[in-house]
Amino acid sequence: MLNLIKNSKLNFQNIRRISSISRKYKYFDNLKIRNNIAIIPINGPEKMNVINQGMFNEAKEIFKNNIINNPEVKGVVFISQKKDNFIAGADINMISNAKNKEELKQITLEGKEFFDEIKKTKIPLIAAINGSCMGGGLEWALYCDYRMITNDKKTVLSLPEVKLGLLPGLSGTFHLPKLIGLPNSLDMMLTGKNIRVDKAKKMGLVHEIVDKDDLERLAILKAKKIVNGKFKIKDRKLNYMDYLEKNFLIRNFIFKQAKKSVDKATGGKMPAPYMIINTLKDNYGKNKDIYLNNETENFAKLSETNESKALIGLFNGSNQVKKHNYGKPNNVNNITVIGGGLMGTGISQVSLDNGKYNVSLKDTNESNLLKSGEIIEKELEKKVKRKHFSKNEFNTLRNDLSLVDANQGINNPDLVIEAVFEDLDLKHKIIQDIESVTDNNTIFASNTSAIPISSIAKGSKRPEQVIGMHYFSPVPKMPLLEIIPHKGTSNKVISTAFEVGSRQGKTPILVKDVPGFYVNRCLAPLIVEFPQLILEGVKIDLIEKALKDYGMPVGPLTLSDEVGIDISKHVGDFMSNADLGVRMNGDLSIMNDMNEKGWLGRKTGKGFYTYSGKKKNLNKELLDYLKERNINHGSSNISVEDIQMRLLGRFINEAAFCLEDEIIRSPVDGDIGAVFGIGFPPHLGGPFRMLDSTGTKNFVDTMFRLRDQHGEHFAPAQILIDYANNDKKFHLFN
Repeated sequence: MLNLIKNSKLNFQNIRRISSISRKYKYFDNLKIRNNIAIIPINGPEKMNVINQGMFNEAKEIFKNNIINNPEVKGVVFISQKKDNFIAGADINMISNAKNKEELKQITLEGKEFFDEIKKTKIPLIAAINGSCMGGGLEWALYCDYRMITNDKKTVLSLPEVKLGLLPGLSGTFHLPKLIGLPNSLDMMLTGKNIRVDKAKKMGLVHEIVDKDDLERLAILKAKKIVNGKFKIKDRKLNYMDYLEKNFLIRNFIFKQAKKSVDKATGGKMPAPYMIINTLKDNYGKNKDIYLNNETENFAKLSETNESKALIGLFNGSNQVKKHNYGKPNNVNNITVIGGGLMGTGISQVSLDNGKYNVSLKDTNESNLLKSGEIIEKELEKKVKRKHFSKNEFNTLRNDLSLVDANQGINNPDLVIEAVFEDLDLKHKIIQDIESVTDNNTIFASNTSAIPISSIAKGSKRPEQVIGMHYFSPVPKMPLLEIIPHKGTSNKVISTAFEVGSRQGKTPILVKDVPGFYVNRCLAPLIVEFPQLILEGVKIDLIEKALKDYGMPVGPLTLSDEVGIDISKHVGDFMSNADLGVRMNGDLSIMNDMNEKGWLGRKTGKGFYTYSGKKKNLNKELLDYLKERNINHGSSNISVEDIQMRLLGRFINEAAFCLEDEIIRSPVDGDIGAVFGIGFPPHLGGPFRMLDSTGTKNFVDTMFRLRDQHGEHFAPAQILIDYANNDKKFHLFN
C-alpha cells in the first residue's frame, strides 16, 4: 500500500494543492486551492450574482478561515460560475430595504472594510471576468490587482448607479480615475454606459483579454506568475491628459464641462450626476479614508432622495410587469411583419437583432421594402462598428431577413405582426389573406395604436389567435410594448406575446382592450388641451418650455410634429368619438386646418415648427394663420404651473381612470407605461409614484380648481378622491 502511494502521480502534496473546503455556501461554491492559488467561485442563488449582506458575510468567513494567515494560499482568483455574469451589481433590495441612511452607510462601510482587510495581507487578487460586470461587481473587480476578461459578446463593464439615482458606493469614485483618468471616469459614471471588451482594454480598465474557455486556467497561471515574481503588474501609463488634470484650472474646466452635459441631459432634475461630480471634485487628492467616508456619506444621502426611490421603483417595476400567469408560450422561430413603413421596419429590426428571430418583412410597395431593408442593414452595420457583434454574426442576421413583395407568398410563420395604416377594413383583409395561407397555430398581432382588438378580431376565423402588440416610435429606442388581448384571446397567445416582446428587448405591460389602450388613452386629453391653450393666446414656446421644465423629453407640439399632425389629429378624432365622453373636451380646429394645409410635421418639413436639416424654427405661416383667426399669440398671462397642470393634469387624471376601470393591472404598470411610453419624467417615477410623493390630495384640489375655471373635463377620477380622503398611497412601499 505504501509503495502504491509513493508511485502514484497523485501524492499527498498534490492532493492538498487541489483540495476544496467542504462547507457549502449560499453565494460561493466550494473554495479550491491549486498550486497555492485559491479559486473562489461566485455562485449566488439567483440567476445573476448580486452583492448583498449575505454575500459579504460569507466572503468574510471564507477569507478568515481559509485564506488570511493560511501559508498555503499565495494568491486569489475570483471567478463566477454563472454563464453570463461575473457580478451584476448590488442587490437593489438591500438598498431600498435599508431602514435609514445610517444603516445603509454601515453596510457600505463594512464592505469597504472587508476589502481593506484583504488588501493588508498583500495577497494578489485576480478578477476573472466573463459576462456582465456592473456597479458593485465592477467595484469589486477594481479592488483586485489584476483584471482579466473574456472576449465573449456578453462581457460588458459599467457603473450604472446613476440610472438608479445613486453613485458608485464601494470605492468606485476613488479607484476609477486612477485607472482611466478623470474624463473617462466621469463619462462612465455620469452616463452609466456599457464598456465593451476592446474599449475596456484600450482605456486601461482591464489588463488582459482571453478566450472564455481558457479564463480559469489563465487566471490561475497569471496569479502564479505574479506570486513567483515572474510577472509584474505595471501601473497604467500616464498620458498627456493625466498630467493636465493635475492642474487646478484644467481640472475645474473638466468638471465644468461635465456639469454642462448633465444640465443638458437632465435639466437639473436628477441629483445623482451632480453628486458624482462633486464627490470627485471635492475629494480630489485627499487622503483615502477621508475620500471614502465622503463617498459613503454621499451614497447614503442619495439613497434617501425621492428621485432615487422613483428610479429604483421603475427598475423593480420593469421586472415585475413581465410576470404573468398565462402559462408557457408557443415556440416562435419565424416572424412575418406586414408593412414596410417606419413601424414595420423598426419591429423587423428588433425582432432580428434582439430577438434573433427569422424575419420576413412584407410590403406591396417594392420601393418601401428596399428602403426598409437598407435602414435595417445600416443599423446592424453600426452595431458591428461598436463591437456589439462580429461581422460573421452580422452576415447571419442579414441572411435571417427576407424582403417579401406583393407577388411573393409567405412561409408558414409562427407569428404575424401587422403594422399598416389605421384602417379597419385593411386590417380585416390582411387577416383573411394571412389565414388563407397559414395553419391554425399562427398568431396574428396588430400594432394598431387605437383600434380595439376585438374589432380587428371580428375579421378573423381564428379570433383566439388574435392579439394586440402596440409598439412605440421609434421602435428600436422606445422600450415599451402594450400587450392587448381581447376577451377571446387564448392564454397561450398572451404568454407568447410576452415572451416575444421580452426577447425583442421591450418591457411589456398588459392592457385591457379599450379605445386607445393605456398610453394613447392618457395622451388623448393632453392632445386636445394644448391646441386649446394656443387658442387662448398662450405662447407656443412657453407651452413647450413648461413641459420640458417639468421633466418631459419634448413638448407636446414637438411630439405632434414628430408623430405627424395627421396621426395626432386621427388619435384625437378617434378618441373623441370613443368612450371618454366629457374627458375629451377640447378644440382640434388648429390641427384640422394644419392637416388640410399639408403642415404634417417633420415628415413634410413643416408643422408647428419648420425643419431644415438639424435646424428647427417656429412656423411663421402658423403665426399668420393665428392672426387670421384673431388669436393674439402670446397675449395670455397664464402661469407655467397652470400650463403644466392643464396638460399633464389631464394625462395623470386619465391614468387614474385607467386604474379605476381596470384597463391596467396596477399602479406599477401605469408608471412603467407612462415613463417608458411617452417619457413621463423618470425622476418622478411615473404618475402614481408622483402622486404618492407630492400628495394625491394636492392634485385633487388643483383639478377641482381647474374644473371650476375651465369645465368638467378636469374633474378628478373617483379613485383619486377616495385616495385623497383616506390618505392612501398607490405604492405600498415608497
